[in-house]
Amino acid sequence: MIRGTLVSGLLLLTPTAAQADCVAACMRDAPLASQDHFVRADAVRRCRDGCEREMRGKIASSGLDERLRSCERRDLTLPEFRQLRGANPSWQQQFNIFTWQVTNRFEDLVLTGLEVTTQDLNLSTVTLSAAALIPPGETGTFVIPDFFDGYPAVRYATKVERVTACALPPAP
Repeated sequence: MIRGTLVSGLLLLTPTAAQADCVAACMRDAPLASQDHFVRADAVRRCRDGCEREMRGKIASSGLDERLRSCERRDLTLPEFRQLRGANPSWQQQFNIFTWQVTNRFEDLVLTGLEVTTQDLNLSTVTLSAAALIPPGETGTFVIPDFFDGYPAVRYATKVERVTACALPPAP
């Protein structure tokens, strides 16, 4: 009974093919060939850059690019931030690479960036940022390829501090 419940619970947490985003799909197609951080970081950069080009093409073909050019960039409000965090699985960090796959459920916002704080090996607080374009209804990934956060126990200090978005003007 417990095993069946655990398996069904895990299935609910596993993204379906329709929910998987471009970066995750690209990384699945680029299996781990080395334990070297730089090899993996280069692979995730290529995936991120290719997926951004794909998303920009999708935005252009949908006509959203005109509205995006004149949008006003701002931080998510605290309720919006909490809604985003609550609606998406937590971030991951492997091979000193930070990724956070999110689905944008806001109808009038394009998610554009985030800032993360952590501590380095000197226990100094550092802020790292990532940029992405995640339009309403889309799933995308924020990627920080060089996320050297120090001692393993310090990972508890890692915190997504803010997310920026572009408020879309009303459609003409």
